[in-house]
Amino acid sequence: MNRREFAKLAALTPFAGMAGIMPELALSAKAEPTGKRILLLVELAGGNDGLNTLIPLKQRKKYEDARPTLAQKKVIDIGEEVGMHTSLEPLKSWWDEGQCSWVQNVGYPKPDRSHFRSKDIWETASSSDQQRADGWLSLVLPEKKQGLHGVVVGSGLGPMQGKQCRAVAMHDPRTFVKQAELVSQADVETSNPSLAHIIDVQQQVHGARQLLERSIRVRHIERFFPHRSNFNNDLKSVAKMIVGGADATVYKVTLSGFDTHAGQAITHKNQLAYLAKGLDAFANAMKVFKQWDNVLVMTYSEFGRSLKENLSGGTDHGTSAPQLVMGGKLKGGKLYGDSPDLNNLDSEGDIQYTTDFHSLYATVAENWWGGENPWTQYETLSFV
Repeated sequence: MNRREFAKLAALTPFAGMAGIMPELALSAKAEPTGKRILLLVELAGGNDGLNTLIPLKQRKKYEDARPTLAQKKVIDIGEEVGMHTSLEPLKSWWDEGQCSWVQNVGYPKPDRSHFRSKDIWETASSSDQQRADGWLSLVLPEKKQGLHGVVVGSGLGPMQGKQCRAVAMHDPRTFVKQAELVSQADVETSNPSLAHIIDVQQQVHGARQLLERSIRVRHIERFFPHRSNFNNDLKSVAKMIVGGADATVYKVTLSGFDTHAGQAITHKNQLAYLAKGLDAFANAMKVFKQWDNVLVMTYSEFGRSLKENLSGGTDHGTSAPQLVMGGKLKGGKLYGDSPDLNNLDSEGDIQYTTDFHSLYATVAENWWGGENPWTQYETLSFV
């Protein structure tokens, strides 16, 4: 490898966060139901306000007293004395069809209100007083699986961080493939550890390129995503990879903008609309191309928001929040977990969680993938 080729590889690196991607990865001949179970993680970055996502109608007076300007007067009634924010209207049909559900009041003991630390806790499945370097998926994704474990459309591997996960992070597949074309593949043996690492990364780049080349040429997905937003584009990229036959088990996208300390009413309304329209488009595409039964969508956010609104028309960092699950095989159209109790608050005046987030991970590992569950001390949920 000469200096110019090394420079090309270095330029590519910011577009890819990689862990052991094998060069022999291949795409399936055509998109068809494979029975392979895929997980799509949707990060709601910033801390989603759960109380304005699922409105607690049973304790409406307490809710409205705490939020004189932010309380939602109009809601989508989904029964069990709970209402969805009206911006989530595109998800109502999926709820009615039993392919969308909510897990209520998800959190963990001794909640940390720091964005970075709480996100780290969620993504590594650690506890408040524990530090882990590897993502939670490194504990459950099959070590013997050939090829790619996961794709992050965005930056950072998050829950797929770790030597056990073969994952790639990219801003978009088309850019990644174009960048990968600049790197010549070397086939040499060396005892130099630094050079060996460079060659290994180079092979990983070419492996990911082979995996994604055909996926980016899937153009018939475009019509399902008419709304323009970064989130929509990321979901479109994931849809293309799945329909194009990319052999990945997990995908992750991020919808940012949920840190609503001020002017929350409009901001949160818009973010939930992006979420609902994007997932509606993605689900429709998966259904048409017979992949919907193979996919489980699950949201996560580092924390919820405070019960009381602040003087800036927003909410501050809180504790627990509901998380959305969707899929063709979902036992949906219902609520899982207990509703937040606005009369039973923590020492800082915020709601106390009732479902530990580890239960979500245990459910994915055991019920969705049928594999080993490292979190047996937590109850699995029956949404799949």
